[in-house]
Amino acid sequence: QMQDSKPQQQQKAILLDLFRTRNIATITIMSLLLWFFTSVGYFGLSLSTPNWHGNAYINCFLSAVIEVPAYVIAWLLLRSLPRRYSLSGTLFLGGGVVLFVQLIPADFNMLSVGLVMVGKFGITAAFSMLYVYNVELYPTLVRNMAVGATSTASRLGSIIAPYFVYLGETSCISC
Repeated sequence: QMQDSKPQQQQKAILLDLFRTRNIATITIMSLLLWFFTSVGYFGLSLSTPNWHGNAYINCFLSAVIEVPAYVIAWLLLRSLPRRYSLSGTLFLGGGVVLFVQLIPADFNMLSVGLVMVGKFGITAAFSMLYVYNVELYPTLVRNMAVGATSTASRLGSIIAPYFVYLGETSCISC
């Protein structure tokens, strides 16, 4: 017997569907904030590389090299641990170490650059995990829209990141 050969009507989703229920709205708001602040951290660290202690060229080289093991570790963590533990662990590593760098005296150049590299490692790993984690949070109907909205929030964070770098430069001048 032949079934109806008409294609099924595909449902349309709009941006407001990301805020339709309380659960999806909470996930959306948290994802938007997470993407925004992770992007500010990632690009803020990347753009402030010449401002670190020591040789600017070596710092830029180290900043680029540290991303390779960060991506590999992120991939291994995503394969072996639950997503929320992998993501929160790398975010705490990156954010905690970068906050801790402020307590290091200016005399310890290598220690501060090393800690910043560990922070960049954590932020880079978290930034790469966000794509996988975000896709798995949303139902199929709004998944593409959610990834687009959170990616837009990330790009807004990358637009604002140079201003944070500039803010750090002006605060050090007054020291």
